[in-house]
Amino acid sequence: MKNALFALLLVVAAVTVRTAYGADKDEAMVDFVANQQLLQDATESEKQGEYKRAARLFRKLGNNTQSPQLKAAYLLRQADCFFAARKVRKALPLYKELIERYPLYIPYEHVVKQLRALAESFVDGNGTFLGLRDKTAAIETYELIIQGAPSIHVSLADRQRLAELLVNEHRPEEAIAVYQAILKQDAKLAGVRADVAMLLFDMSKRGDGDGSKLRMAVRQAEMALQQDPSQPRNRELLDLISQSKQIQAQRSLDKAVFYLKPTHKNIVSARRYLHDLIREYPDTTAAQEARRILDSNPELTADAVAIPAVAPK
Repeated sequence: MKNALFALLLVVAAVTVRTAYGADKDEAMVDFVANQQLLQDATESEKQGEYKRAARLFRKLGNNTQSPQLKAAYLLRQADCFFAARKVRKALPLYKELIERYPLYIPYEHVVKQLRALAESFVDGNGTFLGLRDKTAAIETYELIIQGAPSIHVSLADRQRLAELLVNEHRPEEAIAVYQAILKQDAKLAGVRADVAMLLFDMSKRGDGDGSKLRMAVRQAEMALQQDPSQPRNRELLDLISQSKQIQAQRSLDKAVFYLKPTHKNIVSARRYLHDLIREYPDTTAAQEARRILDSNPELTADAVAIPAVAPK
């Protein structure tokens, strides 16, 4: 299959340059014919599993032509040879060059398939120096795939995998940016929105000074449930919303208790937090405690709270 694809690329390139320049004056065609023996040697070396030698010969072929179509074809064979030899560090920059310099002359699906395999090789340490894992290189490889993607739906799985690797590498903010880029192109992807909600919820547990991450998590979870009430992660999303209410209610309770301490005493603020808590999160454990505090502290009743008078203008 690979050899047939390569042959087709060469034929297309030859026909293209012949049409453009004419058969008698076409330097690219002259190069193509003059290098037939070199091409046969490279192809035979590849068949025999001599991938390093084949890659070297394909590189020489690429250097011997001015045709961008032929350069792309030889560069692809060189990259594929290094891939077959499990030389992932040498294969990656060649595929990158193909995507960046020759996007019109490459079989996109084939190149992307190879890049995905390379990315996972970096994750597993398969073919890397001493078998060392390199998730950073995997991340860069998926970014390269996305760079050349024709549409969001073609690269959706790659973007989700990129976000997953970013989370694993403790780069959640970058993962959120990847998810947001997906939703910007297709806001109806409830599964992606669910991923955003769960990630924001986890981030809020590690630090969420003003509670913005938790609020965003709840909002994304509610939108995901609204978009797809039967999606597989519904139970997780419902649990997220339930836990978030408990957390937000406890934060309000903590603030109320803070303002009840002698050193920070502010009855007006404490009373407001307690009543807001009961109104917004009535079924939480914190709401039960808020009611107990109100019942056991007469100074928190409406009549007892001294509301500062507003000076007339």
